[in-house]
Amino acid sequence: GKFVMAAFAWVRAAVMVAMASAHIIDVPARMQECFNENIMRGQKVIGSYSVSSGGMLDIDLVVRDPQGKILYENLGQSDDSFAFVANQEGIYRFCFSNHMSTLISKAVSFNIFIGTSLVDHEIAKKEHLDPLENSILLLGESLHFVVNEQQYLITRERLSRETNSSTNSKIFWWSLFQTLALFAVGGFQIFHLRQFLDKKSGAGGGSTSMMGGGMGGGMGGMMGGGNNKRFL
Repeated sequence: GKFVMAAFAWVRAAVMVAMASAHIIDVPARMQECFNENIMRGQKVIGSYSVSSGGMLDIDLVVRDPQGKILYENLGQSDDSFAFVANQEGIYRFCFSNHMSTLISKAVSFNIFIGTSLVDHEIAKKEHLDPLENSILLLGESLHFVVNEQQYLITRERLSRETNSSTNSKIFWWSLFQTLALFAVGGFQIFHLRQFLDKKSGAGGGSTSMMGGGMGGGMGGMMGGGNNKRFL
């Protein structure tokens, strides 16, 4: 009895792990990406999401039941979590929208956890479990949720690390470009200044020669005229 029920609890927990999933998606500008999940009535649904890159890190999320009724809506946020119990069996839609962005796409990590049905009477009922077995069941569910949440956090950390690496690379190349541009502008200014000074010094030397030649010719003429007068 107790051994069988304890084994059943761990089997149910294993089924829950199979129904936990994590996604990393890229939502283009002015577009939306949707996920569909077939959920049984009474199942617990826990989800969380985070925008790791793109613009202001904002995204719209809308969750709808099989009839199209909105169960959860959060607009223009970078991250959040939600939880609900399915009120009917069918396809539930989880849609991320990037309509507010005209050019930039958004990278979103999305984690969803679908728990054991609360109305599953075909296998066992709560009164069939003693307090210890019920505690084991709840503990198994909690442990697997923690493991799934850790995987989600690891995914977010990896995305953040990749974003930081990409940002550092862009900063390095931009700084290198600025440095090369600074050296190029400085070299051009020095070259232009040297040309200007060379032209100016060449023009000054020509003027000095002309002035020296003129003065020499004038002095020679004056001296020659004086000698002529003396012989006369």
